[in-house]
Order: sequence, then C-alpha cells, then structure tokens
Amino acid sequence: MTSLFKALPVVLAVLLLGRAVGPARADATLDAVRHAGVLACGVVSDEDDYSEADTHGNLSGLGADFCRALAAGIFGDAGRARFLTLPDEPSGLAALRDRKVDVLFGATPDPVVGNAYGAAFGPPIFFDGQGVLASDRSGIRRLADLGGKNVCFINAAPHERVLYDLVEPRLSTPEHRFPFSERGEMEVALLDGHCDAITGDVSWLANVRAGFNKRRSEFSVLPDTVSVDPFAPAFRAGDRQWAALVDWTVWASVQAEANGVTRANLPQMRRNADPVIRRLVGSTPWIGKALGVPDTAFAAAVAAVGNYGEIFERNVGSGSALMLPRGRNALAADGGLLWALPVEP
Repeated sequence: MTSLFKALPVVLAVLLLGRAVGPARADATLDAVRHAGVLACGVVSDEDDYSEADTHGNLSGLGADFCRALAAGIFGDAGRARFLTLPDEPSGLAALRDRKVDVLFGATPDPVVGNAYGAAFGPPIFFDGQGVLASDRSGIRRLADLGGKNVCFINAAPHERVLYDLVEPRLSTPEHRFPFSERGEMEVALLDGHCDAITGDVSWLANVRAGFNKRRSEFSVLPDTVSVDPFAPAFRAGDRQWAALVDWTVWASVQAEANGVTRANLPQMRRNADPVIRRLVGSTPWIGKALGVPDTAFAAAVAAVGNYGEIFERNVGSGSALMLPRGRNALAADGGLLWALPVEP
C-alpha cells in the first residue's frame, strides 16, 4: 500500500500528460502557430466604465508575460508573441472560437461558458476573489468592521449577491448599502467620502486604488476575501497536445519558483545536480518531445520572463502599481493555492 501511494504522483502526471499523447488531435494548433511564425494571444483589458458583470481588474500584463513564456518555449523567442487586446472575457472567448487568437489569457474557468464557445481552460495564473477597498479614515481594517458603514457596489452584479449572502451574516450590525450603475461614479463617491468602502474583485479594486494616484495611500484593499475567482488561460477544446503545452508552461513557471530557478541564476541552474531542476531546465530529456517542443522550452520561458514569482511581482505585486500581496497566489508550500504537477521522469 505504501508503494502505491508513493506512485500516485507519477500516475497522476502520466494520466494528465495523456492529453498530449493520445489519439489524433482534433485541432493541430501548434502546427498552425509554427506555420504562422507567431503566437497570437488574446489578453483581456477590462476598462469599460459601465458594467454589471463580475469582472477582473486589468490583468493584461500578467497574461502577456505568460504569452511571451509560451512563445519562448515554442520558438525560443518571446518576441514572436503577438497580442490582441479584448475589452472583456466574452469578446476574448469569441476571438478564440473564431481563431483570431491561439490562446486567451484572461478567462474564468466555467465549463458551461466553455461549452458555449468551444473552449477549455488551463490552470489558474492568478486567484482573484471578491474583496473590499476601504478608506483608511473609515476605520475599516477587516470585514467585521463593515457593520454600520456605507458600502457601495455595482447594482445587480454578482458582488451584490455575495455581499448579502456571505458578508452580512458575519456582521454584528448591518452595513448601509448603496448601489451604483456606473463604476466611475462609485469611485468618485469613495474619494469624496460618500462611500466608506466599495466591493468587487481584488484585482479590480487594486486597479481602482492605483488610479487614485497621489491619494492611493489613503485607501487599503482588505486582506479578507469572500470568494475565489480564478484567472486562467483558455484554448479551443479538442487539441490535447496544445492544452498540455499551455498547462505545462504555467506549471513549469510555478515549479521554477518552488525550486529557486530564476531569470538571473538560470545559467548556473543548468549545471545543478537536482534531477527535478535538470528536467525543468532541459539539462535532462523530459516531456519536450511529447509536447512538440524542445526539452529546453521551459528554460527558454524562464529566461524570457522569469518564474511565477518574478512575473507576479512585476505585474501585480510590489513592483507594480497594484502592489498586491501574494496571498492566495503564494505557492502551496507557503500557504497559497498555486501548485504544479510533479516533475517526474
């Protein structure tokens, strides 16, 4: 029994890699990308001021770096990535369906929506979720402090339902709720003090705070969140090799961080004796042939954009205007939700 449990990670990896080496593909995306000489990526940049949708903030930079990583793995050149910026997720999925892009970075995994667009989803590159942006002068430091405060939100959006279903039961005194139909109006109300706090996806709240410029230090995104909303790559369903290549580009980025492989130390890591690192950086043959790329593909991705932690910090973390903490986006070993399949032979 003990040996069976020890073998489970390997079995799981083989089963999932089966997506790459099973029967003939329904849609040879990798061949088409190579023929075109460029990788066409869709990135979602939600900047519409009028929205009643459950939207992320602008995470297009994060998605663009993963696109560059994928292009580097395929061509050895991150500069082969080409970008189509879409205004929202439905537009992005439509572009994917209509073959205007090869992969979309910026979708919430949903099998019902995926079925409607003929799309499948890869592992999350960012865990978003509904949170609260509060004025520091309001005294709000956690969700329990919302009692009796003026909390504003977009009318009829999913965030309103979560506010009623999940937040209110935690409060000793009900908050005062103020719906808005326009996001810009709501942001002004927060700045003017008519709202003590606003609620929405954390990535969007961080973008709102960044837009306050000189006044952004007066507002804080609370550490508590009340939902999980993954942000993931999407690709056309049916091409198992392409799906596996996109998936492993994400997983390899996460595993590179877990093993301390960075953009700066990659040359030294190529000589590392650790078998996991050697497979990851292509010093030992691994899964490249099954995925249709060189075994050095993931090393090329790290060389181009860094590991997951480097990508995060540059685009949404301490090195960005959003200044988000890792939180749920930390490695599983550090208490977060990010994980990768085992890098097994």
